[in-house]
Amino acid sequence: MTMSEQIDALQAKVADLKSSLDASGHETNEQIKTRVASAKAKARAAQETVRGKADQAADHAHTQWQSFKADTSAKMAELQGRIDRKRDEHDVKAAEDDAERAEDNASDALDYAAWAVDQAQVAVLDAADARVWADARAAALPPN
Repeated sequence: MTMSEQIDALQAKVADLKSSLDASGHETNEQIKTRVASAKAKARAAQETVRGKADQAADHAHTQWQSFKADTSAKMAELQGRIDRKRDEHDVKAAEDDAERAEDNASDALDYAAWAVDQAQVAVLDAADARVWADARAAALPPN
């Protein structure tokens, strides 16, 4: 999958997340529970298909994200330095290898972002379910 295709897929996931949130305001508790179960199943299926990276992200999501943020600037500066040096040396093969590593890093980050959006969708639907349940319980209480 190209980076452009990954970004398109991520954009579609975010749009689906927004429509899920909007729809949950007009649904019953049972309808939301059904969508929560469906979203969880979809997230589990997507997690298993992301070249094994989602499993690692699920186990270490917070640590990986912190590490990713901390290392991004250093990696980008190092990569830019290598690219500049290789450009100066006219070493096309090394520059191609650098570009492939940079594309792999970007692809990994997009895989993680897609996993995070799946998890956000489950969390948003869980929150909507909890709100509908709380509102229903509050409505069932006799007035004081």
